[in-house]
Amino acid sequence: MAVPTITGHETSKDFAARLSHQINGGMACLGIAMGMETGLFDVMMSIGENRKTSQEIADLANMKERYVREWLGCMAVADIVNFDPEQDTYWIPAHRVGTLTQSGLLSVAIPCLSSGFFDVAECFKKDGPAGVSMDKYPNFDQVLDKLHDPFFRDQFLQEFIPSMPHLNQQLIKGITVLEVGCCEGGSCRMLATQFPNSYVYGIDICPNFIEQAREKTTREGLSNVQFASEDVSCMPAEWTWKFDYVFVYFVLHDVSYPYKALREIHRVLKPGGTLSVVDTVTHTKLEDNLKDADRAYVLTQYTMSLMNCLPVSLYPGDGTGLGAMWGREKAQEMLKQEDFEVVSVSSTRSHLNGLHYLCKKPLSENNNVCSNGFA
Repeated sequence: MAVPTITGHETSKDFAARLSHQINGGMACLGIAMGMETGLFDVMMSIGENRKTSQEIADLANMKERYVREWLGCMAVADIVNFDPEQDTYWIPAHRVGTLTQSGLLSVAIPCLSSGFFDVAECFKKDGPAGVSMDKYPNFDQVLDKLHDPFFRDQFLQEFIPSMPHLNQQLIKGITVLEVGCCEGGSCRMLATQFPNSYVYGIDICPNFIEQAREKTTREGLSNVQFASEDVSCMPAEWTWKFDYVFVYFVLHDVSYPYKALREIHRVLKPGGTLSVVDTVTHTKLEDNLKDADRAYVLTQYTMSLMNCLPVSLYPGDGTGLGAMWGREKAQEMLKQEDFEVVSVSSTRSHLNGLHYLCKKPLSENNNVCSNGFA
């Protein structure tokens, strides 16, 4: 299915075709997401190119045939699943399997984001709410975790940490590490396992994540990692100059008070310590994003920002509202403003690409003070 493009002399017919294509793509995305969420794609990929009827597929999936048949119709029209009308059978060609496995999960973000759609619409009104609670987006964090999983599975210990040789050597000898926004603590446990002489702390504002992180840590028998439900904007007073390395992965643009958060990270980081901030591969200005060759990535980030990052960060009423499109220019400006030296900016080259801002806290800097007055 060809994608209509924008030309210098776009007609109303051209625009109608492009708009229809985009809307139809959104409709197809819901069907793709349903296949990912229910496991129907897994079932169909497991049988290879062996053609099966809707009943046979439903039986293999232990699902209702009528729903499976409707989904198959959606996917056949979208050219995701092939259909043989003579045999009334369906299959997925082998060349599509890899792409579905790698990229299909992103589709599940659409229904997750849509759960807050009408709440976000209310925020547009001048007398409407400032933002939307994260509670309005059930399962969205789990989807994001799965999207980020390839980075942690294939690159975090293999490439990301080794790309900082001095830090890698420090971790081997033994240092104290903090991850901000650790969710269920998977990356913290990876570091703790790989570097048994180091001690790893993970914090997240969500108590449920911390509870799950602790349970998994207990099951794995790790003694050099611990978790706490803390707000990065004001961490414990006794943590001043506690950490040698702080890791912040796709979190900072969601924080309601990012300047306070950076100030606090600066306070808890030892002089000469290392900070890694990984965030979206975007620019601060729209005109620069419009020049990006990967327009699909930019559109995804703008949409996620509009539907989740921005309203969630503004929910308290007085948040900064950076959004996912804060961009590399703003990121570097903020890091330097809060007295970090930006050593380098590089791509993580992961499936859900990110920019790694490698920073240092100068040796001569005094620790900052938390906004509530704690030293």
